[in-house]
Amino acid sequence: MATVYEAETGDTQMVTIQRVAEYLNVSVNTVRNLIKRGQLPYVVVGGIYRFNLEEIKNNLKDKTQ
Repeated sequence: MATVYEAETGDTQMVTIQRVAEYLNVSVNTVRNLIKRGQLPYVVVGGIYRFNLEEIKNNLKDKTQ
């Protein structure tokens, strides 16, 4: 598996679009489509998408219950 940049800010782990794709086991293009549809929470830092992995995990839990 490729190494990806992960930044720790306090207790919040912000990850790259590649890491989200790996976590969800989908392509980067699928993640981009989910962003366009407003289905993934994200922030833009320096023109690059960053994701809070805990928020994504919680979103998945909420949608499966």
